[in-house]
Amino acid sequence: MMRFDPFREIEELTQRMDRAFGGPAAHAARLAPPVDVHESAGGLELTLDLPGVKPEDIQIEAENQTLSVQAERKYAREEGRTAHRVERAYGTLSRTFSVPAKYDLTKVEADFDHGTLTLRVPRSEAAQKRSVSVRSGGQLTAGKTVEAGAAPEQTDGHAPAQQA
Repeated sequence: MMRFDPFREIEELTQRMDRAFGGPAAHAARLAPPVDVHESAGGLELTLDLPGVKPEDIQIEAENQTLSVQAERKYAREEGRTAHRVERAYGTLSRTFSVPAKYDLTKVEADFDHGTLTLRVPRSEAAQKRSVSVRSGGQLTAGKTVEAGAAPEQTDGHAPAQQA
């Protein structure tokens, strides 16, 4: 006696359709891989999961404050082999990120290890923190560290009063 499976006929029909029309590879889906984005004083770090992708199948483009990652995960279809279940995603994996101008897209670094792509985007030199020395009565005083693009503390043109 065979146990009744209401989905068996649907799965068999799906398999026949896959064989007739080229299988999952024929459905060139665009998928968005999961990503973690972290920011530190040094810059941005983006980590994407690209399991089953070969390093040579990854394209990274940086242009006009946009960082794009595209990879291809191919379905290996073999003659004489029947797929009973295909649940993993195949096709083009693609993500695009808008990167603020304070990061330097000309110096992006990429590492790919065990299906994980890590992109590092450093801060631009203009956006780095730096120390500015202040002259008072012709003598230099201790510098103050400021971040590029930070709003000044006062806008009336006068320096803050120093306490003795």
